[in-house]
Amino acid sequence: MHTFKPHARAAAKARAALTASLDLFSEVLDEQRLDDLRLLTSELVSNSVRHGGSVPQRPIRVRVSVMDTHVRVSVVDSGPGFAVPQEPGLPGVDGGWGLFLVDRLADRWGTDGEGATTVWFELDRPTSK
Repeated sequence: MHTFKPHARAAAKARAALTASLDLFSEVLDEQRLDDLRLLTSELVSNSVRHGGSVPQRPIRVRVSVMDTHVRVSVVDSGPGFAVPQEPGLPGVDGGWGLFLVDRLADRWGTDGEGATTVWFELDRPTSK
């Protein structure tokens, strides 16, 4: 698990942490899915910074779990949570790409709100033939 202060550079630091672990992930995801992993993680961390209401004493936590069939990323912040839209709409001019991209690129995603807000996504691993 990695922790990041809720700061404007948090998303870049999360991408850098994933890149530093590329050896592990490159064994389970192809290059396109690695790009998706970095992009979606960055978007969720950015959303946490902008909307999560976190304070420096309560950092954003990012956990990446490699399972037999998929890779799961969870981003946890101390914010109040949010209602998941039925269908994430098209992003606006000033932003709104985060959940739109997660909805389009992840195989599954969702939220949990037990005490802290968790937004997670999963990318399926390729099956061997």
